[in-house]
Amino acid sequence: MSPLLGLLFAASIDGGAALRHAAALAALGPHPWGSAANQAAAQYVADQMRVAGVADVALETFERGGIAGVNVVATLPGASEEFVLVGAHHDTVPEAPGAYDDGSGVGILLELARVLASEPARPRTIVLASFDGEESGGPRAGPTVGSRAYVQQLGNRGDDLVAAFVLEMSGWAGGRPVLHPIAYADPREKGRTVIAPAWLVRAALAGSAEAGAPLAVGDPLLSWLYQPAVRTFRVHLYGDDNSFLQAGRAALFTSDSSFTAFYPHYHQPTDTADRLDAAALARMGNAVLGVAHALMAAPPGPAAEPHWFAAFGSVIERPVLLALGVVSLLPGVLLGLRMGGWMLAARLVQAGLCAGLLWTQPVPALWLLLVPNLLLPLARSWWTTLLSLAPGAALLALGGAAWYRGLVSGIWLAPWEVAAASLALALAFVCPGRSGVREPSKRMPEGRPAGA
Repeated sequence: MSPLLGLLFAASIDGGAALRHAAALAALGPHPWGSAANQAAAQYVADQMRVAGVADVALETFERGGIAGVNVVATLPGASEEFVLVGAHHDTVPEAPGAYDDGSGVGILLELARVLASEPARPRTIVLASFDGEESGGPRAGPTVGSRAYVQQLGNRGDDLVAAFVLEMSGWAGGRPVLHPIAYADPREKGRTVIAPAWLVRAALAGSAEAGAPLAVGDPLLSWLYQPAVRTFRVHLYGDDNSFLQAGRAALFTSDSSFTAFYPHYHQPTDTADRLDAAALARMGNAVLGVAHALMAAPPGPAAEPHWFAAFGSVIERPVLLALGVVSLLPGVLLGLRMGGWMLAARLVQAGLCAGLLWTQPVPALWLLLVPNLLLPLARSWWTTLLSLAPGAALLALGGAAWYRGLVSGIWLAPWEVAAASLALALAFVCPGRSGVREPSKRMPEGRPAGA
């Protein structure tokens, strides 16, 4: 091999090598948290991290609910004490050998270790972690116990964590790599949620695009709809990112499985290595490599930055979302001022309801109300009615389909937010010619005959 080819090979993810790692882990058979096979999986990951060139590899043990587990934590030192974490998980559900979930993620992680270990310098330390107990579940422990144990063991060093980026199910030919910023319950404040911050999503999009393997947000076909949906409905799916987010640390996870391209062998005995594709693993691996490089250079941002919307490769933040919401109210308010009376009262009430929703839930509020707020005061026809109802109908349809597939349970919105959204949408239809409201008619002056 020539020196140039050697450098090119070292600088990119080898999908075939990632597949071999996934196959080796799947060959252990199902290896759930606490099993002897899972201990063998952890040891395999630790050994392969050293083979990849990482000198600092630790097996960190923990115990939850009377079951012992072990995280594999490999550290590549950088110029700064600040560190970026890239993680996956080596345990499986009891029914599946887990080639896709998550032997594939671990295979990419090991390839990432090989590439990063060959680099001469790093601006930040990078930690490559293979967590145990991601599939733990159950009332005794709850999910993602390994990554939760890791976060607790960090102690004060957690303040140096810039962000955690988690690799989940990847490597099937029918998938497409996407980011999954899912809303999780905030254990620190009842009724609130935590979600990946805007700056982290922006850095991940930019880094993957720079690497030539751009990531989409949420779903390859329904990205815009996905974003209000995960803030409206309680999604069951999760990754180890929720351990970090719920502890107040910036985190995000990626997968090439999504709502419209869902891996058909998920958590099944048929989740075997022959279902994986080396090219798909390389595609995801290079995207993750790009994200890792971006996070090693990005200015650190807040963990709590939940109100944003990704479109056309950019991330729109709260101030712009609020401005869009205010602009959308102007046609209705101007109509009310022109008409006066009950029309003015209805439009002012509608504007107040929209403002309250925009402040607490700007993404779902804009999804539901932006189109009807802009269209209905300006034009009255069947097509404006259909267009105005389409966003809400699509959101309900996706939520219903996800519920039918067992992917969601319940909603995040408070009862008053549901009521306010419903009433605001109904009042948006209060326009001249609707609901008995008519344009004021011109009257002839009394005592003057027509035509005088």
